[in-house]
Amino acid sequence: MPRLQRAVLLRAAAAALVLGATLGAEAVVGPVLAQRGAERAERDAYVCSQAARVDSVVRAGRSQHDGRPPLSRLAGPAGCGQH
Repeated sequence: MPRLQRAVLLRAAAAALVLGATLGAEAVVGPVLAQRGAERAERDAYVCSQAARVDSVVRAGRSQHDGRPPLSRLAGPAGCGQH
């Protein structure tokens, strides 16, 4: 019986170590992923703003004499909110 208890205690200790390592890794990885997400959102916003700027310049160059835009529309990068 003492061997059984020792095996159970060793397994419980190993499980506790694995759980502790997992929680520690999550505490380290979480902020890194959040920072990468923020950097990507910033980069995507910049790309979309540049695409919108280029689109507006092109449309202004192709607009009719009274300022109305032509019927066609340029397609910008995917995910920039253009429908």
